[in-house]
Amino acid sequence: QYVKAIEPVAAIARDYKRKVPMAVASGGTRVNVLRTLKAIGLSDFFHAVITADDHLKPKPNPDMFLESARIMGIKPELCQVFEDGDLGLEAAREAGMPAIDVRPYL
Repeated sequence: QYVKAIEPVAAIARDYKRKVPMAVASGGTRVNVLRTLKAIGLSDFFHAVITADDHLKPKPNPDMFLESARIMGIKPELCQVFEDGDLGLEAAREAGMPAIDVRPYL
């Protein structure tokens, strides 16, 4: 199966690797998320990978984003979310995190 990075977001991840804590919060399964990160060359960039397998309430509930912030030790309002769905944008708002809609770059 072919997967493609959202290049502007991947470029940000590459620029900030080991400079700031980063996390992935996805409604996908851990196996699929880790497989995708490996396929696009970003598998070792993130301090936390939160997935549906972590049994948190799904987006639009903010729990996945809040757990990511907790693991990274960052206040939610200091996090930046890059999101590709309406439910995730709502979850970021509910978490008090600024968010960028990346769908124009898909």
